[in-house]
This record gives sequence, structure tokens and C-alpha cells, in this order.
Amino acid sequence: MSKLLAVFVLLLSSFAYSSECNLEQGLTQKQLKALRSADAIKRVGVNRILLGREVYDVAVVYNPQNNQFVAFLGEAHIKGPRSSVLGKRVVKQFPVRLVEGIPRREAEYIDQNLKDLSKSLGWQRVLLRYLTFNPFGSTITSAQKQGYTFLPGYDLVLLNKKRLSRVATDTSEEIVSLVSADMLASGEYLNLPMESGDFITPSTKDSYILDARNVRMAKNIVFYIEEQVVKKTPLVVVGAAHLPGLLELLEESGYERCTKL
Repeated sequence: MSKLLAVFVLLLSSFAYSSECNLEQGLTQKQLKALRSADAIKRVGVNRILLGREVYDVAVVYNPQNNQFVAFLGEAHIKGPRSSVLGKRVVKQFPVRLVEGIPRREAEYIDQNLKDLSKSLGWQRVLLRYLTFNPFGSTITSAQKQGYTFLPGYDLVLLNKKRLSRVATDTSEEIVSLVSADMLASGEYLNLPMESGDFITPSTKDSYILDARNVRMAKNIVFYIEEQVVKKTPLVVVGAAHLPGLLELLEESGYERCTKL
């Protein structure tokens, strides 16, 4: 009996921040179709054994306090052509994208002080492997080819990958101040970095690789929404390993995971 009770409590805790959502209230049919297609794709054969079953981890959260939806696309680092195409289809359906990416100062710190980490997580590795880690490109690559893009620490504002202006983009507040009403009304895509803000000293510990960066990303998701830079349902594009931690942190800000997609 005690074992059954323990299992029941565990199940309740796993759904503690889940709720039924009217997804059509915050997402279009095309957005839902693209998310469902990405969520459904699975690896088969040898790839499944070597790389795992999932290619994309998809989630949608909802905050009833401000009637805000947020969609998540957690992507595996290695994808095939079909998976890559599906990911890009998802990206194209969302006018606002919130993307992962280590800021310049932290990337430089990694490159100068943490050679082992640089090989797997350094800025050049991020650009070549995480952003374009296969010949077919990534969802973030696809996002940055379209619309306005802000690169934290590089003091750049891009439009369709071409430099629009060169102004400070280190902090979230600076980025928000640069998102003009004309940008929001232009119909162009908007790509906002989730890792702008205070410098976090990189380390080889998971506290930096996942936890510390998750805290920063969750904070900026909420910040962009509160500052009303994000008005439509945004798409958060991150490595799949970040997704569980982000969802847990956003629960503290009133966001509940929708039980059905």
C-alpha cells in the first residue's frame, strides 16, 4: 500500500504544474501543426541506439495571470535532413523567437581559460556545432537568417543577417530599448537573445552549463514579456537538455505546462 501511495504522489508531483489549455487561444493552426510534426518525429535503427529516441522535445506553457502562451522547441544537437526541415518549419511559423546563445564575454572567457569546455561549449563551437552543427543548419540558424537579430556582447543589430546598426547589446534592458515600435509593426521576424545580462563566470560544472544559464534564460523570457516586447506567442529555441529546468523555473513565475499539444 505504501508503495502505491508513493507512486501516486510521484505522479501528482509530475503534473503539479500542468493544466488543460485552450491552445487555439494562443497558437494558430499552422503553429500547432508544425509543433506536433516536430514532436512526432523519432529516430529509428542505429541512430536511435546511438543518439536516443527523441529529436525534438516540444512544450507549451500558459500563464493565466497575463494570458500569455510560450512555445518551446528543445532540439537535439544532431539531426538529419528530415528533422532539420521540420525544425525550420516550426521556426518560420513564429514571428518572435527567443534563442539560446552564450554572450561574447563568456565565450571569450571559455576560449581563454577553459580549453576542455571550449571544445564542447565555446563560442566557436557554439557557432559551428550548435548553430550550424550539421550541413543542414539548425533551427537557430534558420531564425537568424530572417528578421531582426540581436547578438549579445557583439554590439550588433542585424536585419536578415545584414548589419543594421552597431550599438551596445550587452544587457536585456539595452536590447529592449532598441526594439522600436517600427520593428514590431514591420512584420519582420524578431530574434531576441535569452542570454544577455550579467556576466556569469563559466565553469566546467553543470551549474554553469545548465543551471546558471537556465536561470538567466528563464529570467529573460519573463522580462521580455513583462516589457511587452513579446506580445504574440514566442518560440523558445534551446538545446533539449535545458527544457526541463526552464519549465521548472517558469513555474515559479506562474507558467503552467499544457498537458496536451
